[in-house]
Amino acid sequence: MPSNGSFLFAQVGLYQSYNKNNPRIFQWSAGMQLVGNAGKSSSVFFSDLYLAGKAGPFELVIGQRKELSGLADSVLSSGSVAMSQNFRPYPKIQLSTPQFTNLISGSDFISFKASYSDGFLGQANVHYGAVEKVPETFLHQKTLYIRLGGAEQRLNLYAGFNHQAMWGGEAKIWAGGLKTWPAYKAVIVGKSWLNSRVGNHFGTIDVAAEWKGRIWKLFAYRQNIYEDGSLAKFSNIADGLNGFRIKRVKQETSATLFTINAVLIEYLYTKSQGGAIFDYDFGIFGADNYFNHYVYKDGWSYRGRSLGTPLSGPVGLHRKELPSITSTFTNNNRISALHLGAEATWMEMMFTAKSTFSNNSGSYGTPFYPSVNQMSLFLHIERYISSRTRSVITVSLATDIGKLYPNSTALMVGWKKTGYLR
Repeated sequence: MPSNGSFLFAQVGLYQSYNKNNPRIFQWSAGMQLVGNAGKSSSVFFSDLYLAGKAGPFELVIGQRKELSGLADSVLSSGSVAMSQNFRPYPKIQLSTPQFTNLISGSDFISFKASYSDGFLGQANVHYGAVEKVPETFLHQKTLYIRLGGAEQRLNLYAGFNHQAMWGGEAKIWAGGLKTWPAYKAVIVGKSWLNSRVGNHFGTIDVAAEWKGRIWKLFAYRQNIYEDGSLAKFSNIADGLNGFRIKRVKQETSATLFTINAVLIEYLYTKSQGGAIFDYDFGIFGADNYFNHYVYKDGWSYRGRSLGTPLSGPVGLHRKELPSITSTFTNNNRISALHLGAEATWMEMMFTAKSTFSNNSGSYGTPFYPSVNQMSLFLHIERYISSRTRSVITVSLATDIGKLYPNSTALMVGWKKTGYLR
């Protein structure tokens, strides 16, 4: 979305989906979504553009596609800490089991979900080393999650991790630096070279529980951040995302009654970071400086937006009077935030509301004295104008009030249509 001024926004998508009722082992799918906006700054790009094939529970995807990472709500959340839904998808090759797959044949009591991918991020600015930029950087990602409890059981328990690492250009940045293949092998296992891990690593270790009742489903989750070794010593154990969601098993769509279908509350805390001191020789891994990196100037971002939680934004979006360092992606990564979300229906309209109150302390390198507060509000309304043709009128209203971002309000009115091509 453009960050200022009025604009026209349009997107069109075309997808070939898997047929769930087809007994064939091998299937294929594909998708494209073209996005364009016209205003003070105009752009046209593909958000989704991919080709995928599935053999049994395994899927191979080539291209770029919107996806989730981490145990969290997929609609009302403020965003997973490590990989949120707020960035443009990047091109990659991924092998995964997109659905939970049984570990024991014939029983779904223990199942797993995993992925392994490597993607291309393009050139990156460098502020430490022999060059100012490198032409190619990559993003390595792998995930593994275990579920205890079958799909028909009331209680499900989840645990797992996601590991991401941005890397590339090591041979150009350092004199005698690692070539591509040795650097890649070091990135996969988080191996150190010259007292520093190769690449910019970031991820979360997640746990969750879900209880499925007759009318409501309850879902609680926790994402623990790991970055440079602090979590192994429990020095940053306070940092992470906590969430609780209650959701109707079957969504109500009464024409007259106001009905709440889902409610979510989240609390994000990132102010610890293992303390203010980092000393490799003494094994003190503090000052994690989430979303920034001492080599890559663009930090944990892609095309100017954070790969992780959008509550830690780029320097350019924050108020100009706040302390900042031009060589870092963000000047605000020490945050405590309370986030609320809800979905409801009334008079054949569907409502999605979100609100976030955050206290922002900057970073250990750019502290805010005193901390600044920020309130962000969002309301989205949809109403079918024709259920037969699946045409929908949409209205969205958003506002930022506080001392982190410039105060702003935005209104978007649109039309949406979905359906099948025969």
